[in-house]
Amino acid sequence: MSDQKEELLQYIQVSLDELITIHDQAEKALNAVQGKDHVTKWKRKVIDGLSPYVSPIYLQHVTKEWLETSYFVGDIFDELADEVDMCRRHLKKLAKDIQMTGIP
Repeated sequence: MSDQKEELLQYIQVSLDELITIHDQAEKALNAVQGKDHVTKWKRKVIDGLSPYVSPIYLQHVTKEWLETSYFVGDIFDELADEVDMCRRHLKKLAKDIQMTGIP
């Protein structure tokens, strides 16, 4: 595996770990509003971190999905959980795609 792929896979794993921590902290503090704010900041940071690796088209797709998609289900903790799950799914799919076909 190339160094660039390995670096990107490591970055994805660290980002997933950060996301889980942010979500856990929000649930323990019973503060979903602050958790959503932290997740939004995390999403911007991860998008910036992905930009040197992935194609502009893929980056545009992730930016649209992550920053322009909102979840309104009535319960702010459910909304936060949905947002976290969406980001987690994207990153896990990206890691799988990298391993199978290379960096998009």
